[in-house]
Amino acid sequence: MERTETIPYEPAPETVARATWLRGQLLSWFRSSGRSFPWRDPGRRPYEIAVAEILLQKTTAAGVARAYSGFIKRYPSWASLALARLEDLESELRPLGLWRQRALVLRQLAQSIEERGGDVPCSRAELERLRGIGPYTASAILAIVYGRTEALLDVNMARLLDRFFGPIGSSGKERSRSLHQLASLLVKGGHCLQINWSALDFGALVCKARRPRCQECQLKAECWYARTQITPTSDAPSG
Repeated sequence: MERTETIPYEPAPETVARATWLRGQLLSWFRSSGRSFPWRDPGRRPYEIAVAEILLQKTTAAGVARAYSGFIKRYPSWASLALARLEDLESELRPLGLWRQRALVLRQLAQSIEERGGDVPCSRAELERLRGIGPYTASAILAIVYGRTEALLDVNMARLLDRFFGPIGSSGKERSRSLHQLASLLVKGGHCLQINWSALDFGALVCKARRPRCQECQLKAECWYARTQITPTSDAPSG
């Protein structure tokens, strides 16, 4: 999700309190129910994290997880990826439903980083100048590789925030800005990566786009969406 211009944000005390409550609930849920992916393992190199984030842009996490270890084994560095034959990269990515353009993006990104001496940039401006790295991927690299406090606002987190806090914004630009502000508020206060991953996973597994699991959701007592759902009533005559 694209970032919007930075505007000073002073959340209402009630919003801060709800975000704090939501943070605690998500961390608790994540400890027992969060997903495990190889690119989340401690000690992963910047290269391995960046490759995962590029692949995740266009396909599912489950799909990337199946192919990830084999891909990293075949292409263990920026240098090996920069020298890869495009046809070979396409063959590796085809089972994920990714085609020539994604293979080309990966190779061009590797070539750009190799020209820099093999180091992944540590500033947002430099990262976003590289082909294949947009605002979300830049945030992910800054958070995971460099330990910055960054919100990873994807469609899952956006849906969770929209439902929990209530309808956000009357226009596309206003909604985007409000979501980024709420996401940034959510990840403040430590445990940035765990909060991000818990929100992403909760949105994917519980607060799903279709058929959200509201009845068994531990957020339902404070969630705007869950509280405003209308329980269907029977039209059958009584007695």
